[in-house]
Amino acid sequence: MAGDGVRVDASVLKGEGFHMFEVGQDFALAAKALFEGLNAIEEDSGKTPPWGDEEMGEHFGVVYEGLRDGMKDSMPSLAKRIAGMGLKFTTMGVNHEKHEAEEDAKYAALTSQHEADGGAKVNNFRSV
Repeated sequence: MAGDGVRVDASVLKGEGFHMFEVGQDFALAAKALFEGLNAIEEDSGKTPPWGDEEMGEHFGVVYEGLRDGMKDSMPSLAKRIAGMGLKFTTMGVNHEKHEAEEDAKYAALTSQHEADGGAKVNNFRSV
């Protein structure tokens, strides 16, 4: 609806931000395990690549090595970015809660001052 403004649930931001951070960390560990496994397979095969050295194996090797090298560069970066987004969502939630608490305190102070003044209406407008 128009005029509803932005509604933020700070606990959801903080919670889901933390989960996103964990996903980034888990993704980094999975990528590391993948590359360690691939390296072990390649090292165990000796001079002949694990997929063979016949014509089809050579073609596969060209494609595989390009993909492998690209993944080694991109997957850790992606993991870091996902975890970073999670931290930023968590920070947003904390900052939102802090802001809301400050605004609530201002409102409470204003209301108690108004009640202390006997609830009198203040009119700052002059009649013309």
